[in-house]
Amino acid sequence: MQRQNLIRKIILITVLLFLSASISSAVSDKPFAHLNTAALAQHSGGEFTFAVFGDFRPSRRDRPYSEAFLKMFDEINMISPSFILSMGDAYYGYGGSFQRFKNEIDYFLSRIKSLDTPFFNVIGNHEVGGSLERENYIKERFGNLYGSFDYANSHFILLDTDEAGKEGTIQGEQLMWLEKDIEANKNAENIFVLMHRPLFSALDGEMNKGKSFRDKSNRDNLHRLFKKYGVRAVFAGHEHLFNETVKDGIKYFITGGGGSPLYESPSKGGFLHYLIVSVKNKDIVIDVITPFNLHVRNISGNDGFEQRAEVEISNTSHAEIYIRNLVMKMPRAEAGKYKVKAISISTRGQTKEHQAKINRVKDNGDGTATVSIETRLQKNELVRIVLETEI
Repeated sequence: MQRQNLIRKIILITVLLFLSASISSAVSDKPFAHLNTAALAQHSGGEFTFAVFGDFRPSRRDRPYSEAFLKMFDEINMISPSFILSMGDAYYGYGGSFQRFKNEIDYFLSRIKSLDTPFFNVIGNHEVGGSLERENYIKERFGNLYGSFDYANSHFILLDTDEAGKEGTIQGEQLMWLEKDIEANKNAENIFVLMHRPLFSALDGEMNKGKSFRDKSNRDNLHRLFKKYGVRAVFAGHEHLFNETVKDGIKYFITGGGGSPLYESPSKGGFLHYLIVSVKNKDIVIDVITPFNLHVRNISGNDGFEQRAEVEISNTSHAEIYIRNLVMKMPRAEAGKYKVKAISISTRGQTKEHQAKINRVKDNGDGTATVSIETRLQKNELVRIVLETEI
């Protein structure tokens, strides 16, 4: 009898595991993957940050990335959020030979390879270059062109508004998948949706030009779906500007100021920017940051040879910024041998102790180490950091 009960338990557990696997497969049948090698470190808490920006492709396919975009990359890498979400148009994509198209993708991937933060890229019209052949190629390179992933207490849905033959809409198989995915994840504390073309254009509100989202009925259906499931925010790009609007309690952002030519004057949102989204359970704070507001000045050392390095970092933006990856180069030593001190300096020259700590130490394999410093900068604050080691 005991053996029969044991067999029944084993069978029951097997069935439950099978059902659990089936449910999991149904929910995550289109997982969306990041494109670089940085690890997406999951954690069980509900407090984290992520960065959002879009439209940083060069102005022409024979041009490099803009200095503004490269500066944003440096700043976001220094802030080191949990991950980065790009709203697409990461390279030029249109025209030229197919080999040139592949070269552009390699150039893009080479730039994000060095990031210490996982980088997700939503598919935009420049990614597919108006061609089914090019769309099929990036499927081979990137994997699923729409899908979702979970992080902490939140669910992220990334859509493809540029499927061949369905540009400017979410239809067919993708729409059916979206309805299934959002229902399966309705209990997530926060749901975020990301897409390249905005549902609610800042430049073509009546959808007469057909350059952003193109189908009013499809748009309104998606908005009702997002409203039904309490989506916290929808992020898009495509229009090279910043815009925020609220519809039925849902915040819709256009963040297309990543370095491509701007479409409007600054007063109408036409300025370079990225977003830092801070999540604390169900509380969400979104800061719009313009580049060139984080400044690092080397004072001494920081060359991998001297045992003492000193730098100044200042934040001239309007927002408090949490830095997790201020990189300093030191002689290689055991992790416990590094000591960091920091002071803040007021505009009147007054100094006081400032909080800073060592986040991580990376052995560079050449007798040097990269030490990442973590600190928090208030708006218009300057901090001097001293890092020392005993070897």
